[in-house]
Amino acid sequence: MWPELANAFEDFLFTKSIPPDNLSIQEFQKNEAVDVEVVQLISTEILPFANFIPKEFVGQIMTMLNKGSIHSQAPSFTEAEIDVRMREEFSKVCFETLLQFSFSNKVSTPQEGYISRMALSVLLKRSQDVLRRYVEDERLSGRCPLPRQQVTEIIFVLKAISTLMDSLKKTQPENVDGNTWAQVIALYPTLVECITCSSSEVSSALKEALGPFKDFMQPPVSKVQNGES
Repeated sequence: MWPELANAFEDFLFTKSIPPDNLSIQEFQKNEAVDVEVVQLISTEILPFANFIPKEFVGQIMTMLNKGSIHSQAPSFTEAEIDVRMREEFSKVCFETLLQFSFSNKVSTPQEGYISRMALSVLLKRSQDVLRRYVEDERLSGRCPLPRQQVTEIIFVLKAISTLMDSLKKTQPENVDGNTWAQVIALYPTLVECITCSSSEVSSALKEALGPFKDFMQPPVSKVQNGES
């Protein structure tokens, strides 16, 4: 039953059917809303009971959430429609669910913990790659604007980083492994490099991503040895 259920989720959320060219934006948004409800169902009715579900099924769910959190677009769209057709709400809820599961203290078995950490690590690495590519491409482009699709991609990544930082603030430190902290901290210099970007939309999203870092910046704790600091 479990493999069939996982395949049903996969086929429904990532259908290989190409939508008709005359599909309106409103219809696309309605379809996306249903996908969001399915992910929310997984979040509330399945993941809280991960310890009682076959590990293979949990692994498939984590892989699916990771896939969904990577910004995907409909095969047919115009540049004016790209912001809507990038399934931003669906990607956002997949990412939030992935974070919720990754930082949950209910994830107690080594296998589940490994799966969630691996998925989060993949997301952080991909975010780093997108940021670096954007910075480099903008330098090479001179005064020519970058493709709208690339701008939309980095805006999504910046919003995802903001979501991640908010989740970290709400999470007990012991529930976050050292590798995750290292990857998050490594994002900061790359985010700073994006400050020179010319897009006002990117600048706005960048401010939201950089702001939460202040909550993790603290003066170094002095070590007292032999009564001296």
